[in-house]
Amino acid sequence: MSRPGMSKRAAVRHDETALTGLSRQNSIYRRTMTVCDELADAALGGADPVRLTEVFARLVGKRVVLLDAAFRLRAQAGGSESGPGLRWNRSDPSVDRLLRALETVRRPLRIPAIPGSLLDQACLMAPVVVREVSLGYLLMLDEPAPASDYPAAPDDAEFLTITYAATLFALTLAHEQTSAELDLRYRATVVDALVSGHFFDAHDARRKARSLGLRDDTALRVAMLRPLPPDFASAQRIAAILPGAGTVVRDGALIMIVPGEPSSDTLAALCRLGPGTTCGISEPVDSPELLPRGMRQAEQAIDLGLRLGRAGQPVRYDQLGIYRLLCTIGDMQHLMGFARDVLGPLLDYDTQHRTELVRTLSVYLHQHCSHKQSARILHLHTNTVAYRIARIETITGLDLSDPDNRLIAHVAAKIIESQGG
Repeated sequence: MSRPGMSKRAAVRHDETALTGLSRQNSIYRRTMTVCDELADAALGGADPVRLTEVFARLVGKRVVLLDAAFRLRAQAGGSESGPGLRWNRSDPSVDRLLRALETVRRPLRIPAIPGSLLDQACLMAPVVVREVSLGYLLMLDEPAPASDYPAAPDDAEFLTITYAATLFALTLAHEQTSAELDLRYRATVVDALVSGHFFDAHDARRKARSLGLRDDTALRVAMLRPLPPDFASAQRIAAILPGAGTVVRDGALIMIVPGEPSSDTLAALCRLGPGTTCGISEPVDSPELLPRGMRQAEQAIDLGLRLGRAGQPVRYDQLGIYRLLCTIGDMQHLMGFARDVLGPLLDYDTQHRTELVRTLSVYLHQHCSHKQSARILHLHTNTVAYRIARIETITGLDLSDPDNRLIAHVAAKIIESQGG
């Protein structure tokens, strides 16, 4: 029916325009639902983020990129394989402004290409959000167009599609995150049980170790980090340094079950996780049921390392020499009594005269009684070292040319050093 005052021809044109608009909207709706239905089927079927990216790229016929919340690449698929790779970096001011805007509006944005910048590829971009938490970003990249062409703007169907897709990606990423957190909690519980000796027998200990992915034929060590780095993000940082390690945080320390032989560089990297963080490493154990012993050794390695001035460094229990024997005796009061019996007069002399004769003796014995090597380490003249050694023999009554006297003097010096003396 034509409107009053409108000619019949004008009314026909008006109706045709309305029908065309409805037809276009219906077409957009059908296209959107076709994509969304198949994408939802994939998500409900258990597709992980990588697989979901592949499905979405196939459905829209464009290159799709999934970034995590830190703007790192999670997955990409579709489009022209010869096209330029995504070169965005949040350190670039234009990229950072874009992401801030995206976090504010929480809806898809059309990002035009800016030649000569990191934003040199146009795309449609949507935030992947659950409640107020950003889990990542979903991008549909435009195909490279000839220089003479204007890039085609995305139509309404693409806006609707990426909006719905971002919701499905949010659910998938949230499920992945929850599953990962549950897995980490389970692994931490198993690690705590193994290093604490909370297992029924050797068979149960091996079963628990296998659940962590540790093989029966692999030697294991216990490593401990103390103090815990203040900004510690357990899983990601440790997994990058020690793949395959099981971890648990307990009493302000990070405890790890480490398969194989960690390199010196790896242990140094652990110590760099925080200022003053010291890493104690046990001897290798052949069976998981021996891990409680490894736990004690790792803890003793840290304690001795701190007393010996090695804070912030890796300390291997199997390289502690005689200090290992001192740890097993346990009664430090008894050990210090022995040390004072041997070197008490020397300790008193150092205190009264502010000298370092105990240290001179320790270095001298450690260097196999070499005046030259001792002088190099102590930054003294060899004659000064010789004078000090003679003075030490006079004060203590020891004859350092006698093997037995050297042994008891060396043990006494080690006990004093282990107590921070």
